[in-house]
Amino acid sequence: MEIVNQSRLIGNRSPWVPSGVTLCCSFLLILILYWPTGAAIVSQWRTSTFSHGFLIVPVSMSLVWMRREQLRLLIPTPTFWALPVLLLLSFGWLLGHLAAIGVVQQFCVVAMVIVIIWGVLGTAIGRALLLPLAFLLFAVPFGEAFVPKLQDFSAWFAVKMLDLCGVPVLLEGRFISVPSGKWEVAEACSGIRYLTSSLAVGFLFAGLMYRTWVRRIAFFLASAVVPIVANAVRVFGIVFLAYVSGNRIAAGVDHIIYGWIFFTVVMVLLLAVGSWWREKSNQPTDATSLPASGGNETERSKAERRPFAAPTVAFACCSLVAVGLAPVSIKFLWASTGESPRFELTSRMVSLPIRNTGTDEIGWKPAFFAPNTELVQSYEIQTQPVKLYIAYYAPEQRDAKLVSSTNALFDRKVWWRTKEDEVDAAIEGQRFHIHETFIRSSQRSVVVWSWYWVDGKYTGSDVLAKTLLVKARFLRDRRGAAIIAIGAEDRPDQVAAVEILRQFLDHISLRESLTPSAS
Repeated sequence: MEIVNQSRLIGNRSPWVPSGVTLCCSFLLILILYWPTGAAIVSQWRTSTFSHGFLIVPVSMSLVWMRREQLRLLIPTPTFWALPVLLLLSFGWLLGHLAAIGVVQQFCVVAMVIVIIWGVLGTAIGRALLLPLAFLLFAVPFGEAFVPKLQDFSAWFAVKMLDLCGVPVLLEGRFISVPSGKWEVAEACSGIRYLTSSLAVGFLFAGLMYRTWVRRIAFFLASAVVPIVANAVRVFGIVFLAYVSGNRIAAGVDHIIYGWIFFTVVMVLLLAVGSWWREKSNQPTDATSLPASGGNETERSKAERRPFAAPTVAFACCSLVAVGLAPVSIKFLWASTGESPRFELTSRMVSLPIRNTGTDEIGWKPAFFAPNTELVQSYEIQTQPVKLYIAYYAPEQRDAKLVSSTNALFDRKVWWRTKEDEVDAAIEGQRFHIHETFIRSSQRSVVVWSWYWVDGKYTGSDVLAKTLLVKARFLRDRRGAAIIAIGAEDRPDQVAAVEILRQFLDHISLRESLTPSAS
């Protein structure tokens, strides 16, 4: 009799065996097919901004372990509804790869892992594991695109607070000048490290402490707003303390230490306030909790007698196709054509009053990530210097990042940004918005206009440029893409730099320049 009971116990657990094997094989497959994407995620975890990423997987696994008693009462049943989602994520990764958008690729890979777990184990178990699975999304290093906006907000807020406190202050771009010195709200001062950490902690806290979605969403939003405002207050406090103390307080690395102490205090207060609204219950309070008796015994007995290996294997085969479709498609879209040729941009067609010169009187030059070829040329209009810069990316170049945060429009060691704007312009009959940047060095001020050329079209929009790049690479367009920038010195005793740049665009033909010759 005892042997029979043991057999029944083994039989009750047997549905998890094919599911567990399928999950392990699926994870291995994703790791092999998307190894570069996974390696990119881990490499960003090594930075101070996303170092919390190393904790995401262990915390998620511990949350699963806490639910082991609930999981024993559930029967894994594959759901084929996960396959369309896998196809969508695979296609999303493909688009992200074509546009060289790392965060999209990383999000899709992590989401594939979550959907695979849902598909293999079924909707009931997926619902029970909703919190730990959703928490895995915080393993994706995201938020770098918000850094400039966070810098601008922190600088603006600090200046407003200093002005209210009666401190003489001047804001130039992200530089705050007070009588005791000049401060820059750099990328490290944007608060992105505090924001990403706070969002992860806030999501976990809301899922564990609250039952109603209103409270969960409210606390999660608070975990986003509070660190942004707190960082702006921190920037204000650093500048204010340095001003009142004659730079004896909050100078050097002190402000970094004060920042982390301040952030820790803010998070403790946020969690303490959130605990006041904690919803007490005898059952687990996160969205993943399910009744222990998730069905009557009759239904469970029927489920235990179903054949599990066949649908699990069928789902595994279908998911193999869905997950592997994107990497295989990349091989066809970017088939190797041998050694990449060297490109040279053709000469520019200019007309009077533009005069080609060989003297660089501005001293400004962008630094864009790994273009195939660059063109730098100096001109003169009404005795005022103008500089043209073109970075060309060939269609075969896989690592080309036409739109990237690593692209630098100016050398930050020499220049600092004082203002940004969008202006309407026209080139060769195409009207679009151009990104306008005012920069300054110790010697001169320069106005820079920058935009993209993709799929034969001009645009100043990052989003539209990425969209056109995906379209061009998906259709295997052979024209390539380029980043174009022109700059003119802005002096009060000369014609306004903006007018000079408009005249320059009216008298130059870029279409021929953007058709490189291979050598």
